[in-house]
Amino acid sequence: MSKFSVFFLVSLLFSVPSFARQTQLLSVDYRESTTSQLVLDFILSDSTEYKAFVLSEPNRLVVDFSETVLINNIAQPLKSSLYVKGVRTGTGGGQENKQALRVVFDLKPGIEPHSIVVENDQATTYRVVLNLSPSPAIVKHKLLTSSVSTDTSPNFNDASVELDESQSPFFSEWQLSGKLGFEELGFFHNGLDPQQHNNYISGSIEPELYREWDEGKQSFTFSPFYRYSQHDNKRTHFDIRELTWLLAERDWELRVGFRKVFWGVAEGLHLVDIINQTDLVENTDTEDKLGQPMVNLALIRDWGTLDLFILPGFRERTFSGVEGRLRSFPEVSVGDAEYETHGIEKHMAYAIRWSQVVGDWDVGFSHFYGTSREPTFKLRALPTGSLKIIPYYELINQTGLDLQLTHEDWIYKYEGIVREGQGHTFYAMTTGIEYTLFDLFSSGLDLGLVVEYMYDTRSSKNTLAPFQDDILTALRFGFNDVQSTEILAGVMFDRTNNSKFYNIEASRRIGDSFKVDMEMRLFSGAPDTDASYSFREDDHVRVEIAYYF
Repeated sequence: MSKFSVFFLVSLLFSVPSFARQTQLLSVDYRESTTSQLVLDFILSDSTEYKAFVLSEPNRLVVDFSETVLINNIAQPLKSSLYVKGVRTGTGGGQENKQALRVVFDLKPGIEPHSIVVENDQATTYRVVLNLSPSPAIVKHKLLTSSVSTDTSPNFNDASVELDESQSPFFSEWQLSGKLGFEELGFFHNGLDPQQHNNYISGSIEPELYREWDEGKQSFTFSPFYRYSQHDNKRTHFDIRELTWLLAERDWELRVGFRKVFWGVAEGLHLVDIINQTDLVENTDTEDKLGQPMVNLALIRDWGTLDLFILPGFRERTFSGVEGRLRSFPEVSVGDAEYETHGIEKHMAYAIRWSQVVGDWDVGFSHFYGTSREPTFKLRALPTGSLKIIPYYELINQTGLDLQLTHEDWIYKYEGIVREGQGHTFYAMTTGIEYTLFDLFSSGLDLGLVVEYMYDTRSSKNTLAPFQDDILTALRFGFNDVQSTEILAGVMFDRTNNSKFYNIEASRRIGDSFKVDMEMRLFSGAPDTDASYSFREDDHVRVEIAYYF
């Protein structure tokens, strides 16, 4: 299940008289002030309905105009811009905005949007003022740049006020952010193994250190992760989620180091997402990933973006220890993993992906060759008479296709793969629709309806294919309040054996720096031939309080 953790800081909707003909967006002037504000002036041929809101992870300012077309391309920000790293346009809005124009301003790392103020200078001029909370490094950068100009409100898109990096210490340009979390994991029933516990407390820290230079063309990101877990020694672990150098040019980008890369569009099952290894001890939803060493060259062209990957260094999947819960019986013996290939072929993998936006379609086509991130398992008897499960990693070829069609309030999604190398070649797919009711009964509540179907050609007795014939239905509630309260509730139903998996996820911000996340997961009706049978006593609630700095 996806977290759906998109933070709406402010959402504004202003209505003005609409016209049958399309409004033209003539120009956009965006500038940065010394008072931590991003000011945007939109010049239109006629008045029209619009809304402005902020999305996070990554931080973006989005402005939608109803029945509007773009006349001229919007100028991209200079590398010396402190707040904006890029501007793009597309279609957006709800059912009432059938021909809406969406303008997205991608904000630079370290820039935290605080609030939005919308002003109407004239009937056809709309000013959006975004109040920002930049990091201390950004504030110091701004003060240094403003001191070299006699203008009390300099335009930071002007290269004449660009900071001379030799005037400030090297470390003053680093930006530090991150997350510190405290988690309580509680189970409703006693474990199947007497060594297991009903309550687990853990803490985690994931800082991020960021710096850019060369007028924004080069950047460095370092994000380590550490969790200490009570009882489960396998869940106490350290990982480098990201350690990346980036060189960005106009039509290509080169990234070298550890990274996390996500592919796919589905909510329930991410089939095409294969670059990173799953960090299964973090969460059984398979969305947490280990950092993967890679060299990634992205070619950005009019016909799409072509990503080329060289992936040295294989990462084994993590599994819970003997005292941990949500594990198999017997437990997986992680240190005894076996491989189909050895030497450099074991550690190397290669991938390629083409992606493009074609009208209302988002299209991705990918291929992966290398050691599978998903192991098969061997059951082995020990001299003591006990059993252990050995992970076995095979060499595979996987071709994937992901599609997403966004039309008015509807979203259609599809992910499909063909994989060879793990027994017989098989095909798997997940497809579904999502419909959103915006501002339900004028209450400010957005209600999303999600239905997905999962299919796999492997046998229903194959434990690696738990979703051969399954249906997911879910409701997503977005309250659009200041605290960004969100709830996702769903059930996954296996049409073959009638087993069910219930999931509820909720999140809410507390103040400017804290956030509470809650998950409740229940398992019902799994037969002893189903992969989830080992979890039949593992109904649980997970609560995390996180501090973001």
